[in-house]
Amino acid sequence: MAKSKDNYVTRGLTGAVGKEFVFKQLNGETLVTKYPDRSQVKYNKKQTRFQKIFAGASAYASDVINDPVKKAAYKVGAGKSVYHAAIADYMALHAKKAPVKKINISPYLQDTRLNIRQKKAIKFLSKNRNISNAKYQKLGDVSKPTATRDLQELVRLNIITPPATKGAGALYSLVIRQQDIGSVPE
Repeated sequence: MAKSKDNYVTRGLTGAVGKEFVFKQLNGETLVTKYPDRSQVKYNKKQTRFQKIFAGASAYASDVINDPVKKAAYKVGAGKSVYHAAIADYMALHAKKAPVKKINISPYLQDTRLNIRQKKAIKFLSKNRNISNAKYQKLGDVSKPTATRDLQELVRLNIITPPATKGAGALYSLVIRQQDIGSVPE
C-alpha cells in the first residue's frame, strides 16, 4: 500500500485502474493498493443464490430502462430512479426470505426475572429475526452498557442466542424451542 501526499493528479481519486491497482480515500489521504484477488473466495449456497437473483434484477432493470414504453409506465417514488425502483421490485418479488415462525412468547413475558425493556425486546424478536445492541438501545431508550447487560442476561437465561460475531453488527435472536412453536395465545 502506498500513500500519495500533495499530489495534484491523485488528490481525491477513487476507484480501480484496470485490474492492477485501486485508489482509496482514508482520513483525507489517497491510498494506492493492489487490486484484490477474489479468485480463492468460496461463496455459500445462499450467497450464490442471491448473486443470481441480483444478476436477474440488474438485467430486468436494464430492460426497463432500454424500453421507452416500460420506462414511462414504471411508477417511481420521490428521489428514486427507475433503474433502482426496478431492481427493488425484482428483488422483493424473487428474494423472498423465509417467514418468521409464530412463537409462543407468553412464558417469557410472565417471567419475573425480566425487566420491561427485556420483555419489549422479546416482543420485538417475536416479529423480527434478530436484534442488535444498537436497536436494543433505541427500543429501550438506554445506554450501551445497560443494553449490553440486559442482552447478556437474556443470553444467560437461554432466551436469546449469543451473537455469532462480536462488536458492531452482532445480532441476537430468540432461542426457538419446539414447545414454543405453533398456536400462539392471543
